[in-house]
Amino acid sequence: MNQRVDPDDLTALLRSVREREQGAFERLLDLYRPLLVSTVASFGEKGGVMMQEATIALYRAALAYSERRGTTFGLFAKICVTNALTSALRREMRREGPLDEATGEGTGTDPADELIYAEAVKDFYRLSTELLSPFELKTVILRADGYSNREIADILRKSEKSVANALGRAVKKIRERLSDSFS
Repeated sequence: MNQRVDPDDLTALLRSVREREQGAFERLLDLYRPLLVSTVASFGEKGGVMMQEATIALYRAALAYSERRGTTFGLFAKICVTNALTSALRREMRREGPLDEATGEGTGTDPADELIYAEAVKDFYRLSTELLSPFELKTVILRADGYSNREIADILRKSEKSVANALGRAVKKIRERLSDSFS
């Protein structure tokens, strides 16, 4: 977002969007279009369906935003848009399935490999919940979802140093457990 918006004006605009005033969301969209375009581009896309997903996510962010969360609307919107695009990509990947729709032939994805992967993910999650503190687990999950340490700190309302320390502790605990399992 290149334009600076007075916080009071933004609060009033968000209120107008929530009250579904005509033209309010279009004004918000105009303000945050650069954010949407750059976020969609970071996913390797230029528009189309992903831009629609980003626009819907911006609208939902406007409806859900509360200043009491302790973060700016811009950061909250970026997080919401990024999460929505990530979810859209995951849904699309699941839809492609084991058959290539054009040829009807297999794509090489072995159902046994998928089952092994799913079991490994479950085992890793179980191991993580046993080893890690709730804060460490949250930081690992957010980092795996692609958030930076700064974004994680904002989301969890902690310092960036606390997030970095928690991630370091988590990696150390997991490495130690895995090395014990394979030795």
